[in-house]
Amino acid sequence: MKAAPPARRVLATTAAVLLALAGLVACGSDDASSGWDATLTVDTSFVVKSLDPGVVYEPTGNVVVHALYDTLVTFDGADISKPVGDLAKSYQASDDAKTFTFTLRDDAVFSDGTPVTSADVVFSLNRLKNLKGSAATIVKNLTVTAPDEHTVVVTSSVADPNIPIMLTMPAASVLNSKVAKEHGGVDGENAATADKLSNYLNTTAAGSGPYVIESFDAASRIVLATNPKYWGTKPAFGRVVFQNMDIQNQKLTLSKVPTAEIALDLSGSSLDGLPTELQQTSSPSVYYQLRLDADPAISKATSNPKWVAALRAAMDYQGIADLFGPGGEPAAGIVPTAYAGALPASEAQKQDLAKAKQLLAESGVGDQSVKLLYPALTFGGVDLGTITAKVQSDAAKAGIKLELDPAPIASFLDQRKAGKVPMSFSPQQLNYPVAASQVSDLMPGGADAMKAGWTEERADPATVAAGKKVLATLDPADQVKALQDWQRLMREHSPYITLAYNSGVLVASPDLTGATYTAAGWTVDVADIGHS
Repeated sequence: MKAAPPARRVLATTAAVLLALAGLVACGSDDASSGWDATLTVDTSFVVKSLDPGVVYEPTGNVVVHALYDTLVTFDGADISKPVGDLAKSYQASDDAKTFTFTLRDDAVFSDGTPVTSADVVFSLNRLKNLKGSAATIVKNLTVTAPDEHTVVVTSSVADPNIPIMLTMPAASVLNSKVAKEHGGVDGENAATADKLSNYLNTTAAGSGPYVIESFDAASRIVLATNPKYWGTKPAFGRVVFQNMDIQNQKLTLSKVPTAEIALDLSGSSLDGLPTELQQTSSPSVYYQLRLDADPAISKATSNPKWVAALRAAMDYQGIADLFGPGGEPAAGIVPTAYAGALPASEAQKQDLAKAKQLLAESGVGDQSVKLLYPALTFGGVDLGTITAKVQSDAAKAGIKLELDPAPIASFLDQRKAGKVPMSFSPQQLNYPVAASQVSDLMPGGADAMKAGWTEERADPATVAAGKKVLATLDPADQVKALQDWQRLMREHSPYITLAYNSGVLVASPDLTGATYTAAGWTVDVADIGHS
């Protein structure tokens, strides 16, 4: 298929055009053409370890890496319905959804001026796969070859029409393979132990994107400068400064209505009282979920289907959604409404305390107390302790006893990973903007399901079959229907209780254009932002 140019290569001339396009972001043409060299400030609470695309996974890292590197394909602003060309000017998919052929554009160059070739793509994707980090899951089934220097063939061992969407992710960024190898980069099967490139990539980007690294401090400040060799349209802002700032200070700063500044972490009640002239864009892309262990050896309560059903019926879904403010929605299924495959709002779950009490009595568990582990932090503008306290209160109304167990984020993650936690709560986001990606992770045999003790033997056969149907369905429209059918069964039979959706929100000063929140996986494309 022929891909359209990505948004960050296209210029819009007036704010009116931006409003008319309602979501297609662009830079102001006057600023870009005149070389206007102002600074854009990005306020965000840092979650970043590295600027190496091969290991990047955290939210802040994804925003920055997306500005430093190009991928084969990308998304057109906030439109995540289909990928468009980036380094690839076009691509074709085989009928069996296993082979994808990308034709590279011939004008793209890296920041040192050398051309981007298919060899660089092969190196980058093989390195990502063989580093075996968290982000490697998007390429674990892929083999990448280069028939010539302008053609890349990506072959999947399993049929998956969403491979191009996976390749939009910052982790799939294309590195200058020559520079990477000179500084310890390895793409072979030994990359996980032999590669020494990450430290170099924290100070010097080896990419072809609109920005390069000026400085990197994972604790306080990341500064980007325009790439003088950038092959596309020059960004409007000559520098982008990321400031590590908590939510309270983000709100205080934006309340003063600054110029050329955005905040990435304000949502829920933290949006209350902000000046009306500030811009806000959002998308309901986060879901909040309870995970219960299905192994009787871990918990007699959480492994009891009727006890789980009782807890599910006890939840006040609308009340939980209200904790997030205007961006909150009671959950209908697992998939947030930002993505294709979400269940309609008319199917939102509702509290039924009479049913909860009856199911609890039928479970035979009695008044056994269960610990609810959660990360002690604020996420999406809401203290997670506030949400778990609401869950505890709702459960108590049905006679279910929960004991709150807050933990620092590192301890929370370690405990969840160990797979011996009876019950836990956390916000969740898609690894990439295809809701079907959640099926392989949450179904028996998936990484998350196995940590919850949910084996195929313990699962409802119809639910297992529905999950397999989603993964086997190649037509996008049919897959959406299959995904909705799967969620309805998961809502009844799985060890997951999805409580609410919340919108990610981007708040911007009124002088900016193209400052748009995206559910694509990198929150905002800073190269798209212009100055009015």
